[in-house]
Amino acid sequence: MTDVLASSRARRAEDVLTAVRRHRDRFEGAARQAEVERTMPADVVALMRGLGLFWLKTPVALGGAELDPLDFCDVLEEIAYYDASAGWAAMVGNGTTGIAAGWLPDDGVAEVFPDADDLPVLAGQITPRGTAAAAPGGYLVTGRWSFCSGILHSGWLLAGCAVEGAPGEMVVVVVPKSETTVHDTWHVAGLQGTGSCDVSVAGVFVPTGRTLSWSGGVQPRRGGDIYRQPVELFVSNELAPVTVGIARRAIDDMYDLAGRTARLPGGPTVGERAAFQKDIAHCECRLRAARLLYRDAVERVHAATTSDSPLGAADVAAIRAQHTYVVEECVDVVAKIIRYAGGRALALDHPLQRHLRNLSAAVQHAYISDELYEIAGKARLAERS
Repeated sequence: MTDVLASSRARRAEDVLTAVRRHRDRFEGAARQAEVERTMPADVVALMRGLGLFWLKTPVALGGAELDPLDFCDVLEEIAYYDASAGWAAMVGNGTTGIAAGWLPDDGVAEVFPDADDLPVLAGQITPRGTAAAAPGGYLVTGRWSFCSGILHSGWLLAGCAVEGAPGEMVVVVVPKSETTVHDTWHVAGLQGTGSCDVSVAGVFVPTGRTLSWSGGVQPRRGGDIYRQPVELFVSNELAPVTVGIARRAIDDMYDLAGRTARLPGGPTVGERAAFQKDIAHCECRLRAARLLYRDAVERVHAATTSDSPLGAADVAAIRAQHTYVVEECVDVVAKIIRYAGGRALALDHPLQRHLRNLSAAVQHAYISDELYEIAGKARLAERS
């Protein structure tokens, strides 16, 4: 167990944040390298492992930090401020590893988490892109899952499957990466450094201990309050802090650039123009409002897990819509200010273009969709009818 994770619960979040800030230069220095390699550089992965950054949503009993949700968001936002790919890798690695740690049966956890001093990292997705055929003692699994961020530095695949012969039934399986095929598909315009390749399996046997039912209400088997929140929020409510971290950095980078950039020879610098002063101040207000909105949503979820008033379907729908709005605001804010950066921002290695490309990729995530507004509106109308 790392020294950071071994600290008392009261200081755990502060210790993690302090450790992340201490290594700011290493995160920032590897941002472009991650894009070129199309995955997290090995030394940054080693750094993140050493700091315990993949196990912030893993139960303390298994060696994780089990941070409160807002504390976890603070860590994600800070990492993403330094490098979007590292922030994204931390987000996905914690979500997938946390699902296995909180919900797998005891025998499966004993296999996947055998040593608190050498914790695993998982990657994958719970969307049922595969099929699971019942077999003695488990399932035979076949399928292909896209957007498996972090799979290149992970040891296990976590994957959603529809159960053959059981309409509407779904299981999530955990498979050693050695039994999968990783496809080099990650040739993209944004979040290039996340290594979000496709992964497939064909007829792989998965014992019952490494499967968990994902139908009809999923109950955690270990851990505290964070595992009592609706599972769709457990894996989706951290997109907002990652994008807010990226957008915050974009605004700060534009401020730094404003005093050195003049669009016309002999003309005023960007920072001297009233139009820029108005736009960037307006964008800061929008971003601050978006940040407060996502934090309110996260706090509402956490409060519900510790009370006798659990969230209803309409509440969950509204919260997911709020997170969608936050991500969309981040994209719009950066798109508005980047035009002041001039032609130099066209360079692939220019930070402002990287921020916009990464945000444009983040808004394409399956959990960020206009459909979530429709679901929220429908649920609210049903409540009032």
